[in-house]
Amino acid sequence: MSDRDVIAAVGETLVSLRASRGYDVELAATLAHLEPERLAEAEAGEVALNERELAQLADVYGVGVTAFFGGRTTPLSYFAGA
Repeated sequence: MSDRDVIAAVGETLVSLRASRGYDVELAATLAHLEPERLAEAEAGEVALNERELAQLADVYGVGVTAFFGGRTTPLSYFAGA
């Protein structure tokens, strides 16, 4: 799986978790102390979020950070794209 594939897969998971909580991008970003544009770009697979941003979203969604990576350890290559 390429770095771009990982970033895209994380984006899909971000959308799924947000939608399952009934949040729109604006609300989820506000709760996680992120800019809505940044979250929207991450959900679209355009950018990788940093560790702090992922941790903040994990708290908002009530999951561990590994949930964004299919329950596996966070690949270092993901953060290289951040």
